[in-house]
Amino acid sequence: MYTRISSRPLPNSCLHHDHDYHQLVIALRGRAEFEINGCSGRVDPLHGCLIPGGDVHFYEGIGNNTHIIVDLPLAVVEGELLRLFDAAQYFEADTSMRLLLSYLHRETAMWEKSPEAAEGVAICLLTSLYQRSFDNRRTLLSRGKLDLPALEEYILRHLNEPLPVSRLARFAHVSAGHFHALFREEAGMTPGQYLWELRLKRAQQLLLETALPLVDVAEQAGFSSQSSFTHAFRRRFGVSPGRLRKPC
Repeated sequence: MYTRISSRPLPNSCLHHDHDYHQLVIALRGRAEFEINGCSGRVDPLHGCLIPGGDVHFYEGIGNNTHIIVDLPLAVVEGELLRLFDAAQYFEADTSMRLLLSYLHRETAMWEKSPEAAEGVAICLLTSLYQRSFDNRRTLLSRGKLDLPALEEYILRHLNEPLPVSRLARFAHVSAGHFHALFREEAGMTPGQYLWELRLKRAQQLLLETALPLVDVAEQAGFSSQSSFTHAFRRRFGVSPGRLRKPC
């Protein structure tokens, strides 16, 4: 097998498979929902995913969509770049990376004709992503403590997305286990409890200040479903979401 770079839509039906090569997927237009070994997330023009070879993944394109898909033979990803595929993960694409992705899309025909060129530009993309993920990320540690305000700002920007501890730990540039211990010491609660509280506060704000349907409130606050949102809200505030909202 050789490195392949393609630009195509993902089907509007839930499919799943695994393969013996690594893969990078990001949207140029529209979006898709992914679940990789139980790690769910959204892929859109600002967020992509890295799928380690052998990991079973479910995926479904949403509406009209176009995605860049990079298939990487295991032998191509070497050295420090292997760290990108230690586990399934979702990443953010900044403006510079978007320009590189746009170039990949425009030159799709070239990559099909020249596997060597495809491999070279794919390694360039991975190196850029590695630098953003590990080398150039500002650590959130100061004198052995987490910068909670910076972390909370990041969480609030992505509150409607899945935020597992592994993702928060990558943002803080520490291991997941170290992050969990530091967070509990600094905040007096687990990362999951802290995130749950922020989701509920966002939902409470939306209920009081907007007329959004409950299903949309649940989605914007990052709950997996309206029923899980209703159960958590009632347990936290003692009333159902519908009863909190003031009549129009």
